[in-house]
Amino acid sequence: MAWTRWGQALHRSISALRHEAARIMRMEVTSERADGAQLLYRIAKPQDAAQIATGSDSDIGGLSRCQFSLESESGAHGTPQTFGRFYGTISSHIPRGSRLERSGYAAFRNVKRPRLFSVEGWDTTMHPYLAIKVRNRLAQARAADDPAPAPAPSASLRAALQTQDGTSSTVARAVEALGCQTSTAPSALTPPLFYVNVQTDGPVTTDLYQHRLQLDDHVGPDEWQTITLPLDAFVLTNTGVVSEMQVSMLREKVLTVGLSVLMEPPWLPAGAAPAPATPSVRALRRTSAPTDDASPVRGHKRDVSLPFDLDVAGVWVVATPTEAARL
Repeated sequence: MAWTRWGQALHRSISALRHEAARIMRMEVTSERADGAQLLYRIAKPQDAAQIATGSDSDIGGLSRCQFSLESESGAHGTPQTFGRFYGTISSHIPRGSRLERSGYAAFRNVKRPRLFSVEGWDTTMHPYLAIKVRNRLAQARAADDPAPAPAPSASLRAALQTQDGTSSTVARAVEALGCQTSTAPSALTPPLFYVNVQTDGPVTTDLYQHRLQLDDHVGPDEWQTITLPLDAFVLTNTGVVSEMQVSMLREKVLTVGLSVLMEPPWLPAGAAPAPATPSVRALRRTSAPTDDASPVRGHKRDVSLPFDLDVAGVWVVATPTEAARL
């Protein structure tokens, strides 16, 4: 097994050298062209599914569970269609005696691709948008005349513009992109909540850039949808908490991209004003001085378990949202 991993790393290193040499010979200024979508990964065969890693709070004593499998079905014209399926249950229950302070999450991502002396990454500098094609098997499509608003890409675009001109604070960006709650803007999101996670080749390995995956409520469980997000709108987090110091994403070296499903949005930094406690939030928090009305009770009805079932076809970066519509 060790020799297999070493051989794969050697192959990636040689391929990277060949690619860079060919680029120099063609006198290309940039490593990627801005026209056309750049595929990060697709789930279409067993080898693709083998390059996906999963995790949940069960790894540290929680009760959430998740699986990632390869599925196949007949397409529109009878041709077989293969894709990944991410499914399971998230639970906010904190087992008795556990040191957990928070529970209720599961996630998947592509595995890192090591070379001999580094880790292979994607250069996304010429493609400012990330596109992911998904299908929610548990979706309950709203009627066309339902007044409930569908997710609008303008919110993410607004956040991206604010990021570029430096007028948006950390809290405002977190509320915009992640749905975080504050004392003046409590979160109205209904779990389970899906988030896109991007990891770059930065100095802190637990840093993640996150953005909420806003699924269209008007799309049924049999319909695919392609969600497009500006990479500049992603918010830097660390272990589920929004970082006070927001650093621009190192888009020239993206290592992993994946999805997580959470019971509640990431928390704001300690200095930010929290939202008033609600039963669903209290069930995810543990205090050192429990009281009858503020602390989660193990096994109490406030503990929530929710199923999730999401199909994933692939992940791309694109130059314009129009390109994403053609995927």
